[in-house]
Amino acid sequence: MNMPVPGADGPEIVTQESLLLGAAERIARIRDGRVAVHLHLSRLKPQNRQDGQIRIAYRMLEPMVNAYRGQIFLLGTSDIVFLLKDPNATDVENMVYKLRALFSKDPLTFRDEGDGRDNFCSWYELSDSGDYEAFLAVAREATDEARKRTRGKVAARPELPPLDSKGLDDLLTRLAKMNVTGLIRRQSSMIVGKDAKALVYFQEFFVAMAELQKALAPNVNLLGNRWLFQHLSQTLDLKVLGALGEMTLRAKPKIYSLNLNITTIGSKAFEAFEAGIAGQAEISVELQVLDILADSRGFFAARQRLRDKGHMVVVDGLNELTMQFMDISQFDADLYKVTWSPDMMEGEHGAAMAEAIATIDTDKILLARCDSEAAIGWGLNRGIARFQGRYVDSMLSAYTMQSCDKAGACTLAQCTGRHAVISGPLRDECGNNDMLDSSPVMMAPRARGQQGGAS
Repeated sequence: MNMPVPGADGPEIVTQESLLLGAAERIARIRDGRVAVHLHLSRLKPQNRQDGQIRIAYRMLEPMVNAYRGQIFLLGTSDIVFLLKDPNATDVENMVYKLRALFSKDPLTFRDEGDGRDNFCSWYELSDSGDYEAFLAVAREATDEARKRTRGKVAARPELPPLDSKGLDDLLTRLAKMNVTGLIRRQSSMIVGKDAKALVYFQEFFVAMAELQKALAPNVNLLGNRWLFQHLSQTLDLKVLGALGEMTLRAKPKIYSLNLNITTIGSKAFEAFEAGIAGQAEISVELQVLDILADSRGFFAARQRLRDKGHMVVVDGLNELTMQFMDISQFDADLYKVTWSPDMMEGEHGAAMAEAIATIDTDKILLARCDSEAAIGWGLNRGIARFQGRYVDSMLSAYTMQSCDKAGACTLAQCTGRHAVISGPLRDECGNNDMLDSSPVMMAPRARGQQGGAS
């Protein structure tokens, strides 16, 4: 398990708002027959929007949303937004009437300001360009507000003391006895062909750091001391390799992508993992650029060992700064993982990044943390065909549900969450683990005209 890059944004935090925005962007070109309804439950008086009532409203909507191949989102403000495909208008009106009745004690449900607007809910006929743009603006604003709330919560948390050498021995002992399977997450990347068909490229396996913190050391900042955490992470690597070797998925990945320390590559645990999947799958090892710079001799030796075994070498943790000010070709990797940022679409940032990418074979670049269609489009316009991030997660879930006989019992968010784990209750709730572990053929967004920063 690599040390997260200092100063980076940290793990992507998936919120209902970000999922809503992703859904809104995905339907941009397939809006016919689609309707969105925004229930403004946040406007209810506090005594009338108790958690229990909000959840009842959510449950009331689920059957209708599933029947009309839709999605539903419970926002952090208590608002509910749902999307439907070709709904019967009477069904929707009747449901909204029932929801008004549920909250009838609040004047919001019947108040008329005299301007004809409905204060309780807003409707959007998404086939209409004006309605769609208005709805997209609402989704973007909700996502921005959710990010601000999340940052505020993080800032308000009391600062934990950093990991020190005295506590390290105790944590290593506890980690050695811990079953880490439930902490392992997976995320697929995709590769887009010339016909715009997208296939799963590899599945990355890593430990959810927030969950590890909670389970192993809730009162200590594990990342507070980079070097002590790296020592801890070497033991964590061995535990993860052991857990992956015993993993029972219905379909094994074609390529396992692993976040490892450089020293782990020469370990017996890595050799055992190699032997366990020999002839069944390939291995890709992701190494952080900061770790490589700290131990370049170890990296070059590890790279040779991996190459001799036919494995892929990936340099992770690259961003617009490292791409612009470092000659990354010196690492001679099979793949360079570059973190997407919306800044890359802006003027000078975009031009500088496009120029930096132009020095590398685009077949060796993977654009990571792609949380929107815009990120995919930016990469496709520059010849990049490999992508990873929340947008890819949602695509994979959407195409899985399209072919899954149990899809009616799930929302897109639930399917995405179940894809991300390899064991535990969340996976057990899935009615079709065969589909959950399959790799559907997807259609990627098509490259459009060059955007900001084109070269």
